[in-house]
Amino acid sequence: MRQEHYLGIFEGHYDPAVAIVRGGDVLAFSEEERHVRFKHAPRMYPLHALRYCLRAAGTDWEGVAGVGINWDLPAYTDGTMASFFTKLRREQEVDDATVGWQEGLLRRFHSDRYRDYHLTHWRRAFGERLFPPLRPFSHHRVHAFQAAMQSPFERSIVLTVDGSGDQHCTVLWRHEGLSLVPMREIVMPHSLGWVYAAFTEYLGFHAYDGEYKVMGLAAYGRPDAKLSACLDRIVAPAPDGIEYRVDPRFIHYGRHTHSDRYTDALVELFGRPPRLPEEEITSWHEAVAYAVQSKLERSVEPLVRWAVETTRIPDVCIGGGVGLNVKMNSRLFELPGVRDVFAQPLCGDGGAAAGAALLAWSTATGERPARLRTLALGHEDGADEIEQALRVARLNYERPSEICSAVAEELARGRIVGWFQGRMEAGPRALGQRSILADPRDAAQRDRVNAIVKFREYWRPFCPSMTSEAASRYFERYTDAPFMIISFRANERLKREAPAIVHVDGTARAQLVHRDILPRYHRLLTEFEKRSGVPVLLNTSFNVKGEPIVCTIHDALRTFWSTGIEVLAAGDFLVRKPCLE
Repeated sequence: MRQEHYLGIFEGHYDPAVAIVRGGDVLAFSEEERHVRFKHAPRMYPLHALRYCLRAAGTDWEGVAGVGINWDLPAYTDGTMASFFTKLRREQEVDDATVGWQEGLLRRFHSDRYRDYHLTHWRRAFGERLFPPLRPFSHHRVHAFQAAMQSPFERSIVLTVDGSGDQHCTVLWRHEGLSLVPMREIVMPHSLGWVYAAFTEYLGFHAYDGEYKVMGLAAYGRPDAKLSACLDRIVAPAPDGIEYRVDPRFIHYGRHTHSDRYTDALVELFGRPPRLPEEEITSWHEAVAYAVQSKLERSVEPLVRWAVETTRIPDVCIGGGVGLNVKMNSRLFELPGVRDVFAQPLCGDGGAAAGAALLAWSTATGERPARLRTLALGHEDGADEIEQALRVARLNYERPSEICSAVAEELARGRIVGWFQGRMEAGPRALGQRSILADPRDAAQRDRVNAIVKFREYWRPFCPSMTSEAASRYFERYTDAPFMIISFRANERLKREAPAIVHVDGTARAQLVHRDILPRYHRLLTEFEKRSGVPVLLNTSFNVKGEPIVCTIHDALRTFWSTGIEVLAAGDFLVRKPCLE
């Protein structure tokens, strides 16, 4: 019987993306930014990603049964969201800018207007056709479904945390089989995602882009009672001691002189002006980052602790954009009573394109999606395309008999390698398809990669890829971590053998590489171990600061020649900079 395809499309202001599903498997996923080479592709409709996914799945519109959407369109159409916003205005002193934002959402997500929006873009790309129906789902249910159903757990507690989606900011779910039942729901304006975004901008970075910088910077900070007290005024425990509440006067409701992410009241509370982007980072900024990160962790911990104790379910899934916060995920993994944690690596809104497609398929079939095993879901250049690009560029290249051995030799000699292999990864982490690799045995390599390749801030950690067999060698407590979205406490052996990938707080955000899932990357690690004694590589994304991860061989060549990368391993081909030949 012919299986139908289901698309998922996220067309938001940042990170528009498309996924396509058949038979419970995500066949392809791609963010628009990778194709247009403009980071986050703000306000762009993901037509390039859409064409790619249809092509990768070997289908066209006639083979698509529905398009999953991660917004509750009926609630915006039947008055539910309008009534919710009216209630907010009665309870809070909501400012005009927030009212305008609310009204904009009601217009944008009205079912008729939203369908017309998609149809306009589809007609421009594909002409007049019969298009499949939209399948809308509530925003946090998509996040929860994607996290729970692609996890290894039959039963779990699911925590979804983001800025906002429909009414919700945080939802705690009970998952059993295909069932997802909300246990606790925290609605606007009580958003931890908004709070973290506010401080991202207060510290001089861009919201929805620089949160990972705040997380990395936090490791350099120290506890400060005064700053902690300030955070306690913004985010405080709810009366039941389990949930949390946000005072929106510091975030949204009030005068915004410096940023639309926080009010002047926040600046007055902290007693210092916001940091300008080019200003020096001081110990005070580090302490603020520490306080913000600590507040996030302390706000979600009681929710998960309560859920685990109440249900006796020891496994936890995490979804929603805040799920990219590695330190939060690690804190939850260390909670008493928690046995295991699965953080969905495509937990942001762009990744929810895959979640919406999976939920549309599951709703139609009554079946559960396959467990997530790989994020190698994007564009791939074959050997012919790679060699043709190298010839056109008039490059001297070779095709070693064993590419992994040749690259391991280069790495062991201290060379920085661009590793371009197979299908591009989905999501923000490089996982051995589009990676920059280096020898982790010397901490100076970390600074060298930063200085001549990544051009980024001193506090940003680099992460290790290691063979899955080596995890017990370097961590006392860990779980399977193939997607680099949770960190573990490094033991003394890892600190000694691979100091370049241990963060200042003594943790490492590891990628455990399995032989059966990523055979070529696993082989590279084992070949490097033969030469170094260490089955670990420093792995960072194949891009420079401010640019998307490379997609095609042409992107890889541009980045290779514009940075200090010394060797490029593209498929079976090896290119060395002329100074090395």
